[in-house]
Amino acid sequence: MSPTAEKLAVRDRLLETAARLFYEKGYVSTGVNEVIKQAGICKASFYHHFKSKEDLLVTTLEQRHDKMMGELREVVSKGSTPAEKIGRVFEWLGNACKCGVSSNGCAYLNMVSEFRDASSRVRELVRWHKDVFRRFLFELVEAHFRGQGKSEDELKDVGDEIYLLAEAVFAASPVHQCTWPAETAWRIVSSRLGLEE
Repeated sequence: MSPTAEKLAVRDRLLETAARLFYEKGYVSTGVNEVIKQAGICKASFYHHFKSKEDLLVTTLEQRHDKMMGELREVVSKGSTPAEKIGRVFEWLGNACKCGVSSNGCAYLNMVSEFRDASSRVRELVRWHKDVFRRFLFELVEAHFRGQGKSEDELKDVGDEIYLLAEAVFAASPVHQCTWPAETAWRIVSSRLGLEE
């Protein structure tokens, strides 16, 4: 393995290990030494790649964002209409939040509870992530109602309602350990989109 590939492998191991531990145990309860030990690297390697534990967290959250939005874009690409695409989002939510898959809930909401300062870098990243997801849903809603004479304010209201239902799935699924939150949310969304009589 070349030195560059080896450095990448170390960084990848660090990120993978940290993402798992931060999600399973929380940020505060996960120490740098534990990440280093479980990743099987030396402390110098950690500080070669990251200045601090918070830098490591931010990078894991950025990676998680890219993965989630990539999965969502792939999922909605399989829908033939905007309504089908929105339905696929809620299907994805049901699969992502089903028992045993995402038992600790939304990684971003978890970090909000650990970082109390609203102006912290982590809270700003969480807000950015949620805004991207919200815009993603709004664009699907806008496409669904295109040509139906709805005002921008009406579209925004529907988009925000659907976004809040999606967030409710993230929050409720780990509590109840089943998929009914996603199924119930989709029934409400279907009605709001005018898909049910």
